[in-house]
Amino acid sequence: MQAHAWCDYSYPWQTLITHWKLGQQPGLARHLAGWMQQAPDIAQAVAQAELLVPIPLSSERLRTRGYNPAAQLVQHLGAARHKQLLAALVRTRDTPTQRGLTRAQRLRNLRQAFAVPQAHLAVIAGRHILLVDDVMTTGATFASASQCLLQAGAGSVSVLCLARTA
Repeated sequence: MQAHAWCDYSYPWQTLITHWKLGQQPGLARHLAGWMQQAPDIAQAVAQAELLVPIPLSSERLRTRGYNPAAQLVQHLGAARHKQLLAALVRTRDTPTQRGLTRAQRLRNLRQAFAVPQAHLAVIAGRHILLVDDVMTTGATFASASQCLLQAGAGSVSVLCLARTA
């Protein structure tokens, strides 16, 4: 599995990403995705993927925030619309926030937290999926979601995030 990150989750990007995610600034997604697309390895990953799938938010966080940052990135990454599969992965349950948890605790927290809806099984079967999220800390979310997609029949999964913590 290949993993791509555009920047480190540190100053000044951490401040901008926090404004985007928590400060009700959804308009920043277009700029962030545009900057990501300028990185050759990210542009190549997007071009080579057959499907782009965002990490879904819990229904509670989606209601609170009003938008899914990962889905916004998928929509603005320059991939053809037919490659964007925004609902290929769903949360099966609301999970507590990952902030402050160790990698082992995060993995336990996310155990069986994702599912592929029956309607999307045939679409993902055998396909190379680029799984997209905003920030990667330990990789536990990507690991859990990737495992779910592979068990549902995806051919391969690579991951892409805007920022990676040190």
